Amino acid sequence: MKMPKRRAQPFRETQMISLADIAFLLIFFFMLSSQFMKDKVVVELPYLAAKVDQTESGHVVTMDGNGAMFLDGEPVSSPESLQGQLGVMLSGKTEAKAREIRFKCDQRLVYRQYKPVLESISAAGGVIAIMHDIKATR
Repeated sequence: MKMPKRRAQPFRETQMISLADIAFLLIFFFMLSSQFMKDKVVVELPYLAAKVDQTESGHVVTMDGNGAMFLDGEPVSSPESLQGQLGVMLSGKTEAKAREIRFKCDQRLVYRQYKPVLESISAAGGVIAIMHDIKATR
């Protein structure tokens, strides 16, 4: 018995060029017909205080290049003892100006070195005034 001969079917190819054209036309359509997001979320930014050359605080916390802490020129052993001393100094003071503590830090220190000091000042109820050198602009 002879098997019937199958007829060869023509090779079918999907035209991908037209598919790419359609995809780019859709992208172009949606880009033109949609609105780009323009600050839909309104955020109330805090008021930035003006930079001043002097503060009226009598208390200064200083960190030198080695990470040693000083409160009004006297050495302090740890952030916890700094918090205790500042807590005693600031007790009974309610106004922000009266609780202001100037903080001077060596520029070579990284954030993780002076972060505990900032936290101690804040935990003691102090308002931090960060001191920096103001360079003259010409």
